[in-house]
Amino acid sequence: MITDLDTYRRDLILALRVRDVPGDRIGEIVAEVESHVADTGEDPHEAFGPAREYAATTTGLARSRWGWTDLAVAVAAGAAGWLLAGGLLGLVSGTSLGPLRPWAAVALGLAVAAPTVVHLRRTTSAVRDPRTGRDMAPFPRWAPWLLGGLLALPVAVAAVVLVAFS
Repeated sequence: MITDLDTYRRDLILALRVRDVPGDRIGEIVAEVESHVADTGEDPHEAFGPAREYAATTTGLARSRWGWTDLAVAVAAGAAGWLLAGGLLGLVSGTSLGPLRPWAAVALGLAVAAPTVVHLRRTTSAVRDPRTGRDMAPFPRWAPWLLGGLLALPVAVAAVVLVAFS
């Protein structure tokens, strides 16, 4: 039952995030579900239905609405990924990405990615439990190190290949 509630909580938080529900409101909704399950002993799927459907009925939105800012962030993230991938491949293969040198493409990709990540970080509010004030969906401490390592690994491999074959 605990595992089932944990899974339902995770799915519900994700479904509400997709609908752009503020973090404080998500915390209230999840706390209501947890309290009901604790009081009645019911399975959350039986009491509330699938997490996506419950999120839609709770918020009144069938799906999230994208604005111009969301579109700009998505395009910037895509451009940053393309520049980083092309620049790193160019470093390994020794070719250029159009008029850009490989290091310039990597630098430009990082320059485009940085404000995109900062924007996403600022617009995402924490999901706080109204009963305790704790974050209900904390970002693991090891995650930034893993993400940074995954980004640094291709750069390190490219540098080793360049040094080895120069």
